[in-house]
Amino acid sequence: MIRNVLLLLMSMPFPLAAQIRASEIGSMSQTIDGTVITVEYSRPRARGRDTIFGTKAVRWDETWTPGANWATTLDVSKPVTINGTPVAKGKYSVWMKVRQNEPWTFILEPDSHRYHMYPPDSSASQIRVAVKPEANPFTDVLTWSMPEMRMDGGTLEFRWERVRIPLDVTVQPSLVMTFPANEARDYVGEYRFVEADSTGKDGKVSAFTISYEDNTLKGRWTPDDPYMKKFAFIRVGPDLFVPGVYDQSGKIYEVLKPDFTAEFKRTNGRVTSFTLRDMEDNLWGTGTRK
Repeated sequence: MIRNVLLLLMSMPFPLAAQIRASEIGSMSQTIDGTVITVEYSRPRARGRDTIFGTKAVRWDETWTPGANWATTLDVSKPVTINGTPVAKGKYSVWMKVRQNEPWTFILEPDSHRYHMYPPDSSASQIRVAVKPEANPFTDVLTWSMPEMRMDGGTLEFRWERVRIPLDVTVQPSLVMTFPANEARDYVGEYRFVEADSTGKDGKVSAFTISYEDNTLKGRWTPDDPYMKKFAFIRVGPDLFVPGVYDQSGKIYEVLKPDFTAEFKRTNGRVTSFTLRDMEDNLWGTGTRK
């Protein structure tokens, strides 16, 4: 009887459902290279309990939604992989098979609207990933977050009590970072770069080098630009490129699109110059092959 009443109250429209809950609703959303990753969940608190897992709150070998009330959901706007397992675009309810001395199972159920008291049976339509809980300082309020990010993904993280579960999420890249060697030779060489000043006249003159390294077309001013340093030329159209900036480890961490575009010009099929423009199509400078 109590269960039926609770289900009825949970399904009531506003304003009956507008109330202070023991587990308030929260959400986390992160965009990575055009892919939106969203977790919606209720946030139970420990409320003075020192131990959650392996108690009446969350029993060992239970299939449990990492949240409360209606099942936690994961929505991905494009296909991704989680710990290397493909996940199609869509919205899923999230469950975990919790175990005492073995890896847990992270479960994505296509039926996204389920109450926490009714976990799904195992089925072929589910996505199931073995995960290893890690020790963590005590977390009072159940939390989903993305504390680590990179250009092609990040770490989706669950924390509660003394448990942390990191999930590696990889998104589909929107741009191809590498460049064919047989095409790179058209662009490689030394250029004289002239900045356009605010009046449109010629300004500062510097040397500019285009090289081909690690299957990537790269550009560099002499002396180095303090921010860009040696950067990647990433093709977005015929003879049209945008710059990719490297971090200290040598990985691209930012693509300046649409901040800057470099468009190359050809004479009799040979690349002879390029123009660099900002996002408002203002001329920033011109490079002419020496």
